[in-house]
Amino acid sequence: MSYPIEEIFRRARLGSASLLDGIALGADADPMKSFLDDILLLPPLFTPQRLEKGIELLREPLYVDVSTEVEVGGFKLRMPITCAPPGGRIADLSGPRIAEVCAEMGIAYSLGENIAPVRGYDARLTDQPSFKERALSYLENLRGEYGGLIIQQGVKDEDLKLWERIYSDPDFDPYIERGLIAFEIKAEQIYLGDAKDEFMDDPGSALGGRYPASRTFTEEILAGQIRLLRNNFPRVRLFLRTGPYRDLDRVIEIASREGVDAITLDGEGAWISSLAGARVPALVCLSSISRARERGIETSMMISGMLYDGPSVLKSIALGADAVSLGEPVIYACLGGSKLGGLVKKLLGRNSRGLESLLGVAIKECRRGLMNYLKSIEVEMKVLASALGKYHVNRICKEDVCSLSRELADLFRIKYIYAPGGFPENWEIIQGHLEGLEHSPHADLMHR
Repeated sequence: MSYPIEEIFRRARLGSASLLDGIALGADADPMKSFLDDILLLPPLFTPQRLEKGIELLREPLYVDVSTEVEVGGFKLRMPITCAPPGGRIADLSGPRIAEVCAEMGIAYSLGENIAPVRGYDARLTDQPSFKERALSYLENLRGEYGGLIIQQGVKDEDLKLWERIYSDPDFDPYIERGLIAFEIKAEQIYLGDAKDEFMDDPGSALGGRYPASRTFTEEILAGQIRLLRNNFPRVRLFLRTGPYRDLDRVIEIASREGVDAITLDGEGAWISSLAGARVPALVCLSSISRARERGIETSMMISGMLYDGPSVLKSIALGADAVSLGEPVIYACLGGSKLGGLVKKLLGRNSRGLESLLGVAIKECRRGLMNYLKSIEVEMKVLASALGKYHVNRICKEDVCSLSRELADLFRIKYIYAPGGFPENWEIIQGHLEGLEHSPHADLMHR
């Protein structure tokens, strides 16, 4: 399944105005089938937290009063969204512009592996920005206390000792001291070089091109790598990104025990998603986060894969995630904001000679498209959270969702919408809130 490019382009073009046709709470929310379609957001009539907010504001709360601020892995973010490492030619062209928008919007930004060996660490090796240019285009545009830069180190980066260079680079030192940089272990599929490599007995029989394969991990290797990085780089935050594997519960357990600051579960599985039938569905990845919460694990966790709008972000949070990591939608939004977006959209996926030149023009308007797209998600989250009677997104939880599927209800331990008594009376909870408010300084407002 691919992303709904038409919808993302529309948001990039129109911004919040793209929501004027209505914001759906349930299965009709997405123009394409999403893995969260069978999970519904459930607005209640009784909203004690709205009452609390009204007493605080001395007026009826509005959607603009919803706070979307969260803390993820020690980073303070304006929205529960991080930008996954963008890849490919389009990302090469748009990288610095994406970084600037992410900084302005106060969300975390990721730099993927092997940029420094290919583009240069500080001086450019090609006509594209070097690693340091990309990193500083984000860090120098941060506003206030929001944001954070996540840096991966690939096989080629290890030869350059990338993390060591960053850690000792005086240009990065102020940001390290402010806690704005994280090093991210990538425990997932990687692209190896040409399959016809020197280690094969019969290179002629190998598959053409490149192929995906995992780095070797055991429980001891993962734990040891985390301890080593904690020891060598104590001043930076430590993140882990992993794919859709069957032993995610154990991965989360080990990473949390060893003290990582945040874990991202990539439901698309990077390169493993190209292997039909060889991955765990993204929904099951999210259920691993949900089970971890039930076991009392408090480490920040993010989910990635086929998520692109406000409802999917809030559903993920309700089921245990702290934030959502967006990759491809960010690239599409960059292109969708251009006046040439319609033509670019038609040529995407084709080997068109005109696409390359069009991309160069479209990317110049990248900022507008991505800003519109992110603001549309922000408004959507606020409207939906307000409908749920919650005025901070991190208060959204399992009581705010139900399932159209009995299997999903069992998987996440949430309400099954068609079950008798699927909506238990919550008057006891509401009554408890009201009794507490009776003794507040503004209790008289309750009786006006």
